[in-house]
Amino acid sequence: MRCAVSLRREQGEVVARCQEFPACEGRARDRAQALASLRANIVFWLEACPCDQTADNGLVLDVIEDASGH
Repeated sequence: MRCAVSLRREQGEVVARCQEFPACEGRARDRAQALASLRANIVFWLEACPCDQTADNGLVLDVIEDASGH
């Protein structure tokens, strides 16, 4: 599964959002951590049990817009 990700800077944090999962977002001080947080939120949403990471292997985050300033 591929997800189109937009990065923005809001209140000193990088915010990663995905078009395919609008309820999921990742917030952190830097781009890599925001993407990792977004990935974790999407996997949590996809899996019935958050300890089961089977969806994680097939999840690809494509950054299509980066307005985070980095």
